[in-house]
Amino acid sequence: MNYIHHALFGVGTAALGVAVVEVLGVLQVAPAALGIGAVVAAAGSIATDLDHPKSFISHSIPSRVLRIALAILTIPILATVATLLTMPDVQGTWNLFSGLVLGMAILRWSLFALLASLGLMGLSWLLYRSLHHRGPLHSLIFTLAVTIAACATFAAFGQSWIWGLFFGWGWLWHILADGLTKEGVPFFWPFNDDRTHTLPDWACGIGRLLLSLAAFAGILVLIYLCLRPMFST
Repeated sequence: MNYIHHALFGVGTAALGVAVVEVLGVLQVAPAALGIGAVVAAAGSIATDLDHPKSFISHSIPSRVLRIALAILTIPILATVATLLTMPDVQGTWNLFSGLVLGMAILRWSLFALLASLGLMGLSWLLYRSLHHRGPLHSLIFTLAVTIAACATFAAFGQSWIWGLFFGWGWLWHILADGLTKEGVPFFWPFNDDRTHTLPDWACGIGRLLLSLAAFAGILVLIYLCLRPMFST
């Protein structure tokens, strides 16, 4: 399974959950909230593979961001090098460079994106070397910890902590989907390191098919819920 499958599973199942909540009359979710929830659930589904340095979250995204950031920072970097070659004043050149980069929003954010991308790639490599792919990050207890951390992070930034549940939902369905593959995942780490499956071995193939159908149905439900205001006017 790749990142597209996992994102669809997370978003599709979340959409089905929202549909059930609305049918039961618990609450009605606004289209804008549906869109945000879908993005957050997809992010949680993709982030689970942070323990693989070649995954979409730890390689494809940061490497592209890195190239864009470097392209934007090329001019101030070249200007700094040229200044340093013509006027060998390291402190003065550094002050010029830092003042230029930190003084312009686009350069400041480009530098932040560059450092964040390098940090994400480095973190992924460390996780892969120490915990390996489909290790503790694919366990139920880690999913719970990530969900709590996500809720706290959203709350700390003044957003609804509910979005953290969507992130955790995406993370959960990632490991449940991986549990339907031949390799399995260590659901019960750290109490048991053995890799197990979401369903009995003989049912995993059927489970993957049913999950795919449910995700597809969920995406259709999400589209309907987002477009519903257009039909009600």
